[in-house]
Amino acid sequence: MQLNQRSMEHFPIQLFAVVMGLSGFTIVFAKAYHLIDMPYWIYGALLLVDSILFLGIFIAYIFKWLLYPEAVQKEFAHPVKSAFSATISISFLLVSIAYYDFAPTISILFWYIGTPLQLAFTLIIMRYWIRNEFKIVHSNPAWFIPIVGNVLVPVVGVAAAPMWVSLFFFALGLFFWLVLFTIMIYRIVFHQPLAKKLLPTLFILIAPPAVGFISYFRISDGSLDIMSLLLYFIALFTLFLLLFMMRIFDTKEFFISWWAYTFPLAAITIATLLMEMTFHSTLTYLGSVVLILLTFTVIGFVLFRTIQECRAGKICIEEVE
Repeated sequence: MQLNQRSMEHFPIQLFAVVMGLSGFTIVFAKAYHLIDMPYWIYGALLLVDSILFLGIFIAYIFKWLLYPEAVQKEFAHPVKSAFSATISISFLLVSIAYYDFAPTISILFWYIGTPLQLAFTLIIMRYWIRNEFKIVHSNPAWFIPIVGNVLVPVVGVAAAPMWVSLFFFALGLFFWLVLFTIMIYRIVFHQPLAKKLLPTLFILIAPPAVGFISYFRISDGSLDIMSLLLYFIALFTLFLLLFMMRIFDTKEFFISWWAYTFPLAAITIATLLMEMTFHSTLTYLGSVVLILLTFTVIGFVLFRTIQECRAGKICIEEVE
């Protein structure tokens, strides 16, 4: 994809979801190397690709902000796209987690950038929600994105800062996940169906409980109790439900929102690998392998289609609302 001045104006903030998906996949193989003897070079290669893409997308968006501040402001004031602003801080946090096994110092540096950014984006987005009038159809599962970011903070935060910092972000994310989940179920059940391009965001419903399980696992120093198992099984059931509904997801017409499939699948895969770390059972081992293969297949397919669309010049263009 060649970025010129014209395409830069329409560089979508949603592309940070690419970093989220690939970072999640990198973390999967960081855990898989330790738990089920996956080759280490896969983790190293994915970490390199993830780092390059993160820097490329971040620098491109900085240039967009400098050259076209009005376009950035328009995204931040959009009822759907505004939630994606938090993908910037989440990308920092996920790259931090991805580096934790390889280079802890770099990991903590990214965490110290991502954490205050996450708090700032959460405050900005929630203020935007409170001060503006929305229709129920404006709500969609992408609204969980700024909430999920808070639950990510403790994964590295328990090693980088006092425990109360991790507990603050964990409590914030968990509480507002429950609030938004209630709104989202009401919107999905009692109002018109999600637009075709927003259907993949249903997979985001997996992320809050799955990431919540991972964070709780870190906060509790690797112990499993009723709280952690409840979070894991909610995420697992949500995955089963979405797989049961697979026919509603179209694989023909591409949208950037397809990347919403990737990070939630990586999150439930990591959670299952942590279950394998605790139980060492045949079921958790097979579940881990199946989910790794599923995540690999989905990310590979979405990445392939994204590259196709980039070559066809269909990514950095003005969107029709």
